[in-house]
Amino acid sequence: MSLRGFSTPDGRTAPLLSDPLPPEPLPPEIAFLARQGFDAGRLARAAALARTCGTDAAAALIHADLITEEAYYRGLAAALGVPFLAGDLRLGEGTRYPDSLVAGVAPLMAPGPATVRAPRGAAIAALLRTGTRAAITTPRALQAAAFAANPVGIAAAAADTLQRHRPDWALGADTQGPHLAIAGLVLGAVGIAAAFLPAPVLVGAWTLMQLGFLVMVTVRIAAVSVEADRPPEAALPDTALPVYTVLVALHREAPVVPRLVAALSRFDYPVLCSNLTQKR
Repeated sequence: MSLRGFSTPDGRTAPLLSDPLPPEPLPPEIAFLARQGFDAGRLARAAALARTCGTDAAAALIHADLITEEAYYRGLAAALGVPFLAGDLRLGEGTRYPDSLVAGVAPLMAPGPATVRAPRGAAIAALLRTGTRAAITTPRALQAAAFAANPVGIAAAAADTLQRHRPDWALGADTQGPHLAIAGLVLGAVGIAAAFLPAPVLVGAWTLMQLGFLVMVTVRIAAVSVEADRPPEAALPDTALPVYTVLVALHREAPVVPRLVAALSRFDYPVLCSNLTQKR
């Protein structure tokens, strides 16, 4: 930054004026759009949103509705000098789920380019540096093609992932036998006890069970009647509040969107970067 000043006739120095700071350079994942004539103001806004929210500028540009996803990836294909594929994609046998979607690349059926790419984030800048021979498509189109190519395999992968990572949530085919055996033993023991134990013993056991149930109900009623903690007198600053992410999944549910937006807007909680929520 350079400083300028001048002296007045009586020898005093006037206040120095500073030159305006030069604008920050655009991130490479959106800078190529400026060379294609895209509005510079929108690109600068996307770069500012990306810095504020800690995301890449391409995601900010698309999710803030400053450009459509298809228009962005068409421009990326033009910058790379490769074909852009829209609509239905015919993926090859080497497509893997979820590996192809995570990597943003999948093989194509001949003829044409061998692979198709739908890069995100840092992968976009890397492609702009190194170039590619693969065709370009949108992440949405690649996902739809991967799901259409192997729905049975995707369902199997989802079930296997659940079984391996959260077996307590999955229904295993070999887990019902031991449970049923234990339940049968317990019921058999109760039947034998009822047939051979004296009546006073059975009455006493039943009385203990009823007392246990009464104690449980009493504890629950007492827990409900306990007064909740009083709210703090002074509101906490926004920086001291925990951060929550609200994800709302919609599919062909346009009629409920106004009510959903109205309900979300009634949240009495600070909101960060709500304008980056994907609206489509």
